[in-house]
Amino acid sequence: MTNKLAGFCLAYLMVAGVGGVTPARANEKVTIVIPRDSVFVLNYMGARDAGVFAKHGIDLAVDARPFAGFLAALPSKETMATTYAGTEAIEKINQGVDWVIIGPALTAVQEIFVLKDSPIKTITDLRGKPFGTFSTGAGSFKATRAAILDAYGFDLMKDTQMKQLAPPALFKLFENGTVDAMFNISSLNIAADSQPDKFRAIFVPNEYWIKKTGYPIVWAAPIVAWRSWVEENPKRAKDYVDATEDSFRWLRVPENFDAAVKKYGELAGVTKPDEIATYKKWLAAKRMFMTDWDRKAVDAEWKFLDMAKRVGVLDKVPPEKTTALLIENE
Repeated sequence: MTNKLAGFCLAYLMVAGVGGVTPARANEKVTIVIPRDSVFVLNYMGARDAGVFAKHGIDLAVDARPFAGFLAALPSKETMATTYAGTEAIEKINQGVDWVIIGPALTAVQEIFVLKDSPIKTITDLRGKPFGTFSTGAGSFKATRAAILDAYGFDLMKDTQMKQLAPPALFKLFENGTVDAMFNISSLNIAADSQPDKFRAIFVPNEYWIKKTGYPIVWAAPIVAWRSWVEENPKRAKDYVDATEDSFRWLRVPENFDAAVKKYGELAGVTKPDEIATYKKWLAAKRMFMTDWDRKAVDAEWKFLDMAKRVGVLDKVPPEKTTALLIENE
């Protein structure tokens, strides 16, 4: 893999270093699949419309699907690279799927919520109680399960009455008390966080890992790609990563966020004024997206994977040096 990485770097330098003689090339077509009712609708579609991806030489096509359809797209090669459920990606890699992690993205922003007047005070109070999640296969859920096992020795899968429901249905059942606690997709997590008079969080996974390492948990949805796609055109891979990171920064600007919500808020599940205000607050505080992908950041994320293996969420951890591909910024 070291030789391959050297080849990637050499190939990129050969393309970038021939000053002024390389003819202009058309933008590279990249098709990604993302989940509906998520912040990815806003950063990808909004930034694409604003020319952020074109500036990096990427002609981006975005297919927003229900979560199950999103999860199926990368394994089936309907997309060759996208922001994907991170711990699910690691499990696939462990099974022999030739994927690499090529950049950061959405951190584990979701929290465990209960109703404000619930007698539940801490995670261990959920023992034996109905608990709902939008997907046990989501990277954010698996990462949060690992963090809770590390912090409390409590397993959400085994120590609660687990219910898996579509995000909107889960939110309704949580509101009416059918489930005692909820872990939902990013937009509906924001919806709960925006209503402190009705809901409160009892566990915040990012805060837990930042206290331990100085970094949030990136395994909600890092940038994952087929290794063959990266090897085929390393410059395209680098440009896609750079453009995606820029799309996160673009969305942090309030007027850009407003433009994206105006056009795509319904698809993203972001429509209410209090939720919009919460998104802006979180984005300004850099609570949602991680844009660091250097060796120190990767080391912190691999420490998380090692912990997830220790507590039984992962069977094994793939080698950091061959799985985390660093594509250096210019």
